[in-house]
Amino acid sequence: MNAVPFLYRLLLLALLPCIAVILYLGGQQYDPALIDFKSAAEILVAGQIEQAPGSAGLVTASDSGKTQTLPGPDSGNIAGFLQIGRERHYTKDNLYEHVDGHAEYFIGAGFIGLSILEYAPAPSKDTKSEIQVEVYDMGNSIQAFGVLTDESGDNAQAISVGTMAFKTSGGISFIKGRYYTKISSFNPKSPLLIFARGFSPTLPAARDSFEIFSRLPDLGKVEKTRFIKEGYRGLDFLRNVVEREYSTGGKKVTVALMTGNVQAIRTLQSSFFEYFKKSGMIIEKAEKDGHEFYKIRDKYEGNWFLIPSSDALFGVFGTEDESIVSSFRKNKK
Repeated sequence: MNAVPFLYRLLLLALLPCIAVILYLGGQQYDPALIDFKSAAEILVAGQIEQAPGSAGLVTASDSGKTQTLPGPDSGNIAGFLQIGRERHYTKDNLYEHVDGHAEYFIGAGFIGLSILEYAPAPSKDTKSEIQVEVYDMGNSIQAFGVLTDESGDNAQAISVGTMAFKTSGGISFIKGRYYTKISSFNPKSPLLIFARGFSPTLPAARDSFEIFSRLPDLGKVEKTRFIKEGYRGLDFLRNVVEREYSTGGKKVTVALMTGNVQAIRTLQSSFFEYFKKSGMIIEKAEKDGHEFYKIRDKYEGNWFLIPSSDALFGVFGTEDESIVSSFRKNKK
C-alpha cells in the first residue's frame, strides 16, 4: 500500500471536525437585517436609490453606492395626531395589492417603493385611524412631479405644502424631492392642510431641483405643465419630456423640452431625422436671429418647429410664427 495517499486521507479525516467548527462559528456572524422581519426599511442592493420611509428612517443608496440612513417620518405628535399601527410597505412586486389596476402606471412612472402610515388624534385612546398617509418614492423629483400633475387633474386647487401641492376631493397631494405624498381622511372634519404642513418637514430635503423648468421660455400664460416619462406623442425614442402649454396671441402653443448632454442631444436629433425620413415628412432648415432651427411638415401633428441647442431640444407645436424662435435664444450655448 502506498503510504503517502493513506497519510493524506488521515489528514483529511482529521480536518473534518475543524471545518465543522469553522462553519458553525461563521453561521453565527449573520446580518440581523436579513432575518429581522420587523425591520421598517428594506435593505437595498447597490445601485438602487432611496427607499420609502420606514419608522426607523429612510434607507438610501448614495452616489457612491453605499447605503445610508436619513431621518424618516416622526412617529411623535404631528399637528395633534399620533401614528398608530405598523407602517405598511409595498414594492413593485406587490403594489397591485394596494392600487389594483393602477400599479402599472406608477411603475411605468419610475416607482420604487410605497409606505403607508395611519394617524389618530393624540388625546384619544381610540386606535381607529383618522388620517392615512401614502408616501410614494418615485426615484427623482421630476418623476414625482409627473405623477402629481397626472393624479391631481385639471381642476385641483393649488396650495402651499412641500415643493408643490394640490387639494382635491380625495384629500391633499404634494411632492417634496423624490417623494409623492397623498394624505386622505376618514373624517371630513380632519385638519388635513395643517397636518400636511406638519408632515412635510419629516421627509428628506430634495437633492435635486426643478432647474429644468428655467429652460422653458416665457411665451404667455402657462396653462399646464406635465412630465412624460416615455413614449411622448407615441414615439418610443422620446423619454423624460417636460411639456408646457401656453395661451399666447389667442392660441394654444405647446413646448416640449428634452434635455441631456451634448452626445445625448445629438443622438436624439438623429433619431428625429431617421423618424422624419421613414415617415416621409418634409424638413426645412431655417435660421432666425442667428439661431438655427427646423420647420417640420408633419401629417400627424401638423406643422411644428424643432429647435436645438447644445444640451436641449425643443419641439414647438400650435404655431407657424417663426418669430417665436427668438424666445429660445437664451438657451443657446
